[in-house]
Amino acid sequence: MNLAGVDLNLLVSLRALLQERNVTRAAQVVGLSQPAMSNALARLRRQFGDELLVREGRGLTLTPVARELQHAVEPALGMVERALRIQASFDPSTAAQVFRIAASDYGMTLIAGRLRELDRLAPRVVVDLVQIDHGFVRDSEAVMRRVDLVLAPRAFLNGYPNEELSSEPWVAVVDADDPGDQLSEEDLRSRTLIGLFHDLGSGAHIERLLTVRGITATGSVNAESFSAVPALVEGTDRIAFLPASLAARLQPGYRVRTRAAPFLTEPLVECLYWHRSAQRDPAHQWLRRLVLGTRATLEESLPSAP
Repeated sequence: MNLAGVDLNLLVSLRALLQERNVTRAAQVVGLSQPAMSNALARLRRQFGDELLVREGRGLTLTPVARELQHAVEPALGMVERALRIQASFDPSTAAQVFRIAASDYGMTLIAGRLRELDRLAPRVVVDLVQIDHGFVRDSEAVMRRVDLVLAPRAFLNGYPNEELSSEPWVAVVDADDPGDQLSEEDLRSRTLIGLFHDLGSGAHIERLLTVRGITATGSVNAESFSAVPALVEGTDRIAFLPASLAARLQPGYRVRTRAAPFLTEPLVECLYWHRSAQRDPAHQWLRRLVLGTRATLEESLPSAP
């Protein structure tokens, strides 16, 4: 296929069609009329020599060719969109841009304070915080092209530029009436744990620390969200583990307390990851400085007064 003859707008329509598997909904996503999207589908079928979407029951399903395209189109368009955003310089005081940062609920609390001055210093910049999900494990390359930054534990993503954001110990969260200040490994073997879904980063870290000590890291209740932990612990004999700062944030409002777990000697190190294609993008560099809280702050990115 000759790239010179490809209409990039058709690829945008193709992405919507592959995601929605419905011509009317795809048209709404892209902002086209239904007849215009039907025409785009006809052109795409001629372009690829394949039906792409075929009738199955009351809906449409993807052909094998369309399924292959689904894996290729999203990363390709992500690269194009990122390239179109690159500028020689970036002025946050006037820039109108949307950034997407993927993180767990814990990761979002880590950067919340660094976003407090965003409205004042970059009034037209928007930061969308999205929940990290199972897609990051299944196809990290495709996801990394759709977001600007990912907050995740060290070694969660391999082969991407990254910088350390924070490091802190794990603490045990128990009911307020639970006796003692320190937790022993024997306590864990005799009581029920609340597990964290293991493939979402931080849960994998605590699971590994417990497993090497012969302790099963899942229990009768397992949660994907850190914020659910205090409610699941309150009034029970269960034990859960949270990063220390998050436990302190979540503790008020629940009859729970924390206990030290001195046998968990390895801290949770959270890192900031980004795609290689964004390494030299001035806007992305500014975002990284903001989130990392480095000396090159928002004020330093603003133009000097005349």
